[in-house]
Amino acid sequence: MQITKKVKDKFVILGISGNLNMNNVKLVKKVFDSEVEKGAKFIAIDMQNLTYIDSSGIGSFIGLMSKLKGIGGQIYLVNMSPDIEKIFSMTKLLAFFKVYHTMEEFLSANNLQ
Repeated sequence: MQITKKVKDKFVILGISGNLNMNNVKLVKKVFDSEVEKGAKFIAIDMQNLTYIDSSGIGSFIGLMSKLKGIGGQIYLVNMSPDIEKIFSMTKLLAFFKVYHTMEEFLSANNLQ
């Protein structure tokens, strides 16, 4: 698993590639916590290259969502593959996240082009 970071205006965009599971979720949580500690309130997760996510990975997104909402922020899920979107849909979690199907859609919706 790899994590990349870009900053656009007030948004931190974290790209996660590979598998996100119980073996590496601590690293993801550490990155999330670090960004929030640095003052990030609006974090987009670019999932274009995320190939697998288990319940611990989903839990890390829920934890980040809770932290960000507590400080007036928001998490955005971008570029979900159909398989990963199906997991979020089956667990009824899609309603709790702002989801964008492409990075272009996210950038446009947030006036970042």
